[in-house]
Amino acid sequence: MACDYKPLEVEIESAQGLPYVNHFTDMKSFAEVYIWDIKKNLRSDKVQSSVYTVDGSNPSWNFKVRFHIDLAIAKQNHYALVVKLKSRRRTHGLPDKYIGEVRVLITELLEGSGNAAEDKIRVRKNVQTSPEKCQGELAFSYNFGKPIADHLTEVNIAKKKSLKDVALKVDSLLTVIVL
Repeated sequence: MACDYKPLEVEIESAQGLPYVNHFTDMKSFAEVYIWDIKKNLRSDKVQSSVYTVDGSNPSWNFKVRFHIDLAIAKQNHYALVVKLKSRRRTHGLPDKYIGEVRVLITELLEGSGNAAEDKIRVRKNVQTSPEKCQGELAFSYNFGKPIADHLTEVNIAKKKSLKDVALKVDSLLTVIVL
């Protein structure tokens, strides 16, 4: 049974008014974007934006990431887009500092897109810095592509094409060596 998938392209644009979490160094903000399910299981790779070093409280990234969403599961409120904001700390082996995060159900994004499959929709969401507190705003845009039968088909086609290219190069190399 083939599932219907929709490609989801998200562009993390900027944030405003984030709390300044570094006390002794400049805040170097970045975004970590991924999809997870209702049980907090990771459903995609975690993809990181570049580090913004100019103004840590008001970063601007214009970072694009693409996911393939299983529509049947997403429509049951099982998937959420998560954008975790952090500050890079590379001194003394310290881990990156947590700033806050934004979570949006994929069903909310689907409802917001309506029938406009190709149009970008811009959204501003509050950044949750702790379970009871929000500070700052994250601006991002998204759009859904046309449904496809199975996202693995696209991946497999790309893999087969690249394997074929490698085989042709190896074959031509072996031909040169034999001659």
